[in-house]
Amino acid sequence: MATTLSSTFRLASLTGTDPVSINIAPTLSLADPSGSGSITTSSLSNDTVLSISNAKDTYVFIRNTGASTAGNVLVTDGGTGNIGLLKPQDFLFIPLKALVGCRVVYDTAVTTLDWFYWTRA
Repeated sequence: MATTLSSTFRLASLTGTDPVSINIAPTLSLADPSGSGSITTSSLSNDTVLSISNAKDTYVFIRNTGASTAGNVLVTDGGTGNIGLLKPQDFLFIPLKALVGCRVVYDTAVTTLDWFYWTRA
């Protein structure tokens, strides 16, 4: 059974040399399964958010919820490729191709993060 995920994304800045005003509000079509969790990192953290064996395209959201003094988190694919670096309060939302996978890896200090994924219909 397909459902939808409503989203709103806004970037706005009137200062600097490149002012920006971007507003988008796509409705994403979803199917089962979905998943979510919370992770507290340690120096040994290399945690799977989405398995490389996942055979469906997904939307993945990860947010480093740590305070400003918390550590960074590397977001990698299921192999050795880096997708992003999340400093405290940074987030990532990405449509991820099937069979790629997603992991979070300790980078600089202990922090916490929340993650969610939804299968693309």
